[in-house]
Amino acid sequence: MDLWNRLSEHMKKFKEWWKSRSTAQKYLIGGSVVAILIAVIIGVYVATHPPYTLLIGGLSEEEAGAVTSKLEELGIPYKVGAGNRIYIPVKYNVYEVRMKLASAGVLRGDKGYELIEQGGLGATSFDKQVRYQIALQGELERSIKTIRGIRAARVHLVLPKYTYYVRGNMTEPRAAVLVVLDPGVELTREQIKGIMELVAGAVEGLKLENVKVIDQYSRVLSDRVLADMNTMMATSKLELKMELEKYYREKIKSTLEKVFGLGRVEVIPDIKLNWTKIEKEIKRYEKPDRKGGLIRSQQTESEKAVNMPPSGGAVGSESNIPPGYQYITGEGSGSYERNSQVVNYELNETYEKIIQNEEGEIKEMSISVVVDASSSVIKGQATKWASEVKDLVEKGIAASASVTDLKVAVAFLPFDRSLEKELYSAKLEEEKRTKFRLFATGILLLTVIMFMLVYLLMLQIKKKKAKKIIEERKSILEEELRKALMEEEVEEEILTEESKEMKELTDRLERAFGKDPADIAYVIKLWIGSSS
Repeated sequence: MDLWNRLSEHMKKFKEWWKSRSTAQKYLIGGSVVAILIAVIIGVYVATHPPYTLLIGGLSEEEAGAVTSKLEELGIPYKVGAGNRIYIPVKYNVYEVRMKLASAGVLRGDKGYELIEQGGLGATSFDKQVRYQIALQGELERSIKTIRGIRAARVHLVLPKYTYYVRGNMTEPRAAVLVVLDPGVELTREQIKGIMELVAGAVEGLKLENVKVIDQYSRVLSDRVLADMNTMMATSKLELKMELEKYYREKIKSTLEKVFGLGRVEVIPDIKLNWTKIEKEIKRYEKPDRKGGLIRSQQTESEKAVNMPPSGGAVGSESNIPPGYQYITGEGSGSYERNSQVVNYELNETYEKIIQNEEGEIKEMSISVVVDASSSVIKGQATKWASEVKDLVEKGIAASASVTDLKVAVAFLPFDRSLEKELYSAKLEEEKRTKFRLFATGILLLTVIMFMLVYLLMLQIKKKKAKKIIEERKSILEEELRKALMEEEVEEEILTEESKEMKELTDRLERAFGKDPADIAYVIKLWIGSSS
């Protein structure tokens, strides 16, 4: 009963005190209490539900299990999200936790040439070779992961085995590179070739064609580079085929996605190009015409003789040798003249070169269009939509390219959207965390501002009350002093002890009126204490 009575008395006193407050004071007190309650609730929620940040992601289930077990040993709370992503509260230093996990051997790191320093004195040549191979693989993985768009990388080298004395069967070295790409990222041809050149340049004797690069979707990326090694990329047949297929894929897909929705259409083009090139040369020779033929060469001979000696003697040299030598007299005369001409004409030659070049022209084209059957646009009219899509594709391609053989196939199949939903849920979760952090920050700032306003208002109210009390006391004291002075002028009376104290007090107040109000308040407190 005593406790109940005490509580009742305290409640009555509180009610009386509350009734004595003004409306402004009641609003101020109520607002302060509400702000304190909100701050306490937010503090309790943040303390019991701390925000989390990403520690590490992209782990396998085995690696994620080892990491969570180590976090439990360290006493660090954690959460596991999509893709085996592990989150820890923001109050922990993420980098420090990662270093602890790495030092414990749980968090696998790419080890490079530092492995060579860990070798023992009794290591054989084969052990050193294996350690060097692992270190080289780790260094290549570190370098490849610096390329934009690559989340992780693994390098496997097949190097020839040899010792210091026997080289063994020196087969050609080979390399296989696995790259894990970020979502939505596609490596360009230059990036793939750069990875292959990096690996081939780091391994002695490794040829570019012996480097294989694949991604997490089991696509052999290096085939595109190896197919164009012997030809220029811009003018190669494969490049032209891929560029044409990419052009028609994007052209058809972008158009159909506006009808059926983004991500609900896939286009598979297959183009066969005509690489026929025929060159024909014809040469014809005709009999030249002497009247109009072109003279190639001409030769003219002319011979003439006058006063020729008569003929005599036997034929031969016997008639000219003594004693059979016969003298020829000067009797007789004669003349001789001969003319000849040789003309060579050029042959009539006709040269004709015929070139029939059909390189790069589209010979055959096959277009396969796959539409998501769950699209809301179809509404059970797949047959009707198939004919319209087929007609649209045929007319659209025929308008931009002269295709002799065009085949279009349209199919409506359900798409698997589990990964898309998972990514969307992860994005929503991240957005919720961001909104909560912003909301908590705003509430905290608002609470601090309200506390400051309440504190300033209370200071102003206290100052006004003190000033009002001082003015009231001052007026009362002035009135009393005025009355005392008037009584002294009328008659002189014997001052009692009480009057002397009053007079002394008034003198002190008169001296303090021109000073700080705090001194006046102090004097008033002394006066109130002495009067009580």
